Amino acid sequence: MIQRVQSVWLLLAAVCGSALTAVPLFTGTLANNMIKQVMATESLLLFAVSICLAALALGCIFLFRKRPLQFKLSVLGILLSIVLIGLEVWHIEHFKTTNTLVKGSYYWGGLLPIAMTIFFFLASRRIYKDERLVKSLDRLR
Repeated sequence: MIQRVQSVWLLLAAVCGSALTAVPLFTGTLANNMIKQVMATESLLLFAVSICLAALALGCIFLFRKRPLQFKLSVLGILLSIVLIGLEVWHIEHFKTTNTLVKGSYYWGGLLPIAMTIFFFLASRRIYKDERLVKSLDRLR
């Protein structure tokens, strides 16, 4: 199970999903020199999608005997992580418009959904290669 490369990619996607809830996404300095951080836990939708993606990645690891289902779920993970990127950008832009910012910057937590997308893509690619290999070996029997 864990010796397969796609399991490592899925585990990294799960770690990114769970870390997304603990690290700041954006930090802005308000007009009164107060520093405010934007976290994923401030938005219920952003928090729920990131936890669901982490659970999806962990669940996919244990579906190693059902490669077609594992592939479909990892493609779903790619699509949901793209939705997560959009939600994150929307939440940060909403924060920027509701507060008067002097200066703002993204933190590395803002890159975690992009990393999740890449990890889900790499996992789905390896799952697809495994499925092709198994089908080619069935043809030889």
